[in-house]
Amino acid sequence: METMAGKLRPSLTSAFIDHTHPSLSAYRPSLVLNNPPESKVIHTLNRELSTCTSFEFSVAFITKGGIMALLQSLIDAKERGVRGKILTSDYLGFTDPAALRHLIKHFNNIEVRMYRGDPFHAKGYLFHHGREYSSLIIGSSNITQDALSKNRERNIRLVSLEEGEILRSTRDEFSQAWEKAHEVSEALIIQYERVRKKLPRRNQPTPSVLPEEEELFDEKQILANSMQRETLSALDTLRSRGEKKAILISATGSGKTFLSAFDVRRMAPRKFLFIVHRERIASESMHKFRQIIGSSISASLLGGGNPYNRDAVYTFAMIQTLSRDETLHSFAPDTFDYIIVDEVHRAGAASYEKVLSYFTPDFLLGMTATPERTDGIDIYRLFDNNIAYEIRLNQALEADLLCPFHYYGISDLAINEEHWEDLSEFAKVTSDEQVEQIIAAVNRYTVADTPRRGLIFVSRIEHARVLSEKLNRAGLKSLALSGEDSDSVRNEAFDRLENKDLEYLIAVDILNEGIDIPSLNQIIMLRPTSSAIIFVQQLGRGLRKYKGKEFLTVIDFIGNYRNNYMIPIALFGDTSYKKDQIRRLVSTGSLGIHGVSTVNFDRIAKERIYQSINDTNFETLKILKAEFKRVQAKIGHTPRMMDFIAHGAISPLLFLAYTTKNYYSFKAKVEQPFTQELTDTHLRSLNFLSHVIADGIRPWEELIIDHLIQSGTPLTYRDLHDLAERTYQISLSRATWDSAVRILTDGFYSQAIRKSYGNLSYCDLLDDTLTISTAFRTLLTHSTYAAEVEDILALGRYEYEQTILPKRKDEDLILYHKYSREDVCRLLNWSTDPRGTLNGYKVHRETMTCPIFVTYHKRTEEINPAINYKDLFISPEEFAWETRTPRRLNSSEPKAIRNEEGELRKLLFIQKNNDEGRAFYYMGEVDFLRNEEKTKENGEGKVLPVVAMRFSLRNPVPPDLYEYIEGIEE
Repeated sequence: METMAGKLRPSLTSAFIDHTHPSLSAYRPSLVLNNPPESKVIHTLNRELSTCTSFEFSVAFITKGGIMALLQSLIDAKERGVRGKILTSDYLGFTDPAALRHLIKHFNNIEVRMYRGDPFHAKGYLFHHGREYSSLIIGSSNITQDALSKNRERNIRLVSLEEGEILRSTRDEFSQAWEKAHEVSEALIIQYERVRKKLPRRNQPTPSVLPEEEELFDEKQILANSMQRETLSALDTLRSRGEKKAILISATGSGKTFLSAFDVRRMAPRKFLFIVHRERIASESMHKFRQIIGSSISASLLGGGNPYNRDAVYTFAMIQTLSRDETLHSFAPDTFDYIIVDEVHRAGAASYEKVLSYFTPDFLLGMTATPERTDGIDIYRLFDNNIAYEIRLNQALEADLLCPFHYYGISDLAINEEHWEDLSEFAKVTSDEQVEQIIAAVNRYTVADTPRRGLIFVSRIEHARVLSEKLNRAGLKSLALSGEDSDSVRNEAFDRLENKDLEYLIAVDILNEGIDIPSLNQIIMLRPTSSAIIFVQQLGRGLRKYKGKEFLTVIDFIGNYRNNYMIPIALFGDTSYKKDQIRRLVSTGSLGIHGVSTVNFDRIAKERIYQSINDTNFETLKILKAEFKRVQAKIGHTPRMMDFIAHGAISPLLFLAYTTKNYYSFKAKVEQPFTQELTDTHLRSLNFLSHVIADGIRPWEELIIDHLIQSGTPLTYRDLHDLAERTYQISLSRATWDSAVRILTDGFYSQAIRKSYGNLSYCDLLDDTLTISTAFRTLLTHSTYAAEVEDILALGRYEYEQTILPKRKDEDLILYHKYSREDVCRLLNWSTDPRGTLNGYKVHRETMTCPIFVTYHKRTEEINPAINYKDLFISPEEFAWETRTPRRLNSSEPKAIRNEEGELRKLLFIQKNNDEGRAFYYMGEVDFLRNEEKTKENGEGKVLPVVAMRFSLRNPVPPDLYEYIEGIEE
């Protein structure tokens, strides 16, 4: 096996002498930057913490947000027995005493010291990986949430053997500073706090939040933000087209009430109506409007027993009062020029329909964070499908409209050391032992000295009541709320939470919306996630900015639930339902979220989510039909596949994966009435084009078809080569040209498959020149078929440009992308499709390639021992693999794999388990290291020879993917 020194030498050459020199990226010196979604400093630190055996940090500043960003990784490291040292300073009084308290209280495996007096501005992170090597990150990043995720930071990561000079010098310098520093204890923290209070305020850490008197947006802040400027402009554009209705979709807490106030001020209506469903919201909205339009505006509340001034220009009305006949008909239908409906996803209720059908304003605006409903009511139709603007959660975080959050998905609730599965089980949730564990977990994720203002969501009202009683007995001030409580009781509870008389409110789903408590700093989810919509609503309760609120803490107790896949969909806002994309978001965590927010899962919670993703079939008619109807409602007509892309909805590839195999046939299933216009030949052709082009794994077939349709002129190899150079700046090989031509001239697939696709040739080849075939030209004369083909081509182009092209090197195969066996045969330019006989691997002597397909976690109880091959990673750089049986060292296949018949490209493809379906991750090329002959016994007692081989991977497996594949199998 190659020594660590042998791995480091070429890495140093490529980093400092010649960047084209081949080396292992894991050991190359590299920049560590905040450049999401590609990189964040926090992601690199978390990865190092996940594998190190000990660590030493030296930073000038530590804040609460910085500790929270690293918290889950520090907890995981502690559980693995990792020890560490953290050295910080009192420089400028920036280090937060609460952060120090949390470290010394919860991490007895970490020594913490403070360098005092002299200026100390060092920043460095040293991770030891056993006796083999250490990695060192030196640069500009302190342990603050902005430095770890957002600021323009510059750090360099180096890997060194223990005797390396840089490492030795760094350790010596750290040791010198460490010896001069003071051990952090409660007494030292108290003394530091006294000194810190005397320092100028400008030296204190300032959370990136709004001061209390400006806890909501003022005009300057709204108009300075590009999103809100664009929204106001979009409203103007709609009105200039003569539209009288629009809907604004804006994440909870992103300032849509203030935004609407700015629009109303610009419109200057003669009479204005703002409709809400709770008195508290009506009062708060009127207050916000006065901040924008002026405190002297003529405004009045309608409802809740308030005296109403009918002469007021601005009316803020509760729907319950306004919808009463005697109230509604006391107004003329044209009384109000401008009407705004808040939380408009409620507008499907009879009371809203009654009011909205009665009034005839010049303009009607609906506002909501979640327009999607589960009861089938089409909210978009009520507003003529005019979407003024969409600001979803991740967009609002990116625009700094919301308070950042640190999410922790944990599953460490156990009884008798066994993790329990059902968070809705009353007896377990409310047992004394379980409540103690809940309190311990909450304390672990709550930074010391932080006043608690939290919402706890549970499964049932009984849970809320009993849990509240037990939390109160434990010293945590809590109150259970239910749907039976009146508005006055709820409002009193909200006020008590704001005033610190309470720490937690506990409820089922009644606090999902309709409350505005900007000071909320904790959301605790002690129930299964049944809906991404509800998850975002509950998360949104705590995302408003507020003085002194640096971040929101979200603690989610994750049981073993089928719907766990909804958690990443909700957190990351990825509604494509692409399984591999969702898995990647879970594995990379904070890289998938904008701003300084972080997403963290403990090991078991992460595996439970992976299992939920694997177990859930997103290609069922029920799911696909619901998503189809959702986009159809949004745009007001039958969507094309590209409409799903445009609206960030489910990936249209899932429609194609459904049994119909083409989108037109899917529409025929879900749209009633539906007029079938296409023949069986048309449909078989659409099946073929969808299968070959839509997923965009390579561009050649799409480029050829598009050229022949659009220009109608012949196409040569040189033409396509030049077209690819102009369009994508990539080169076309002669072998790839031949492969694409074979596929489009019906020469690649077996006879049975060709028949299923209609035995159609799309091109004619003569003298190395392609022309459109007569059969294809005839099909295109049908306008409906032509439109479907255009949609397929557009989708293939989009998928290629978004998923393949940015990562493409010198060939169409992309590292860590997923491919089926057929995909691999195509991309390797094989002349025929042998997938039916390919199985585990195939030495293809025509192209001198050998793809190797491995299912990593095999269900050993279901397979014959003779084919239960021992294929596994020795490390991210080395893989153990076995040939099929019976094979000996001198058999033809092992000889070819050892390159005894010439240089054979060996390409490794891995899937975690059979639940992942037909696709495998491409892990890159491997090189033969060594082999030995072994034996296997089949289920009948017969002993068979097998060759066990070791390969080195030219590209070490990235840590996130390695962790996922190795994983744990519950």
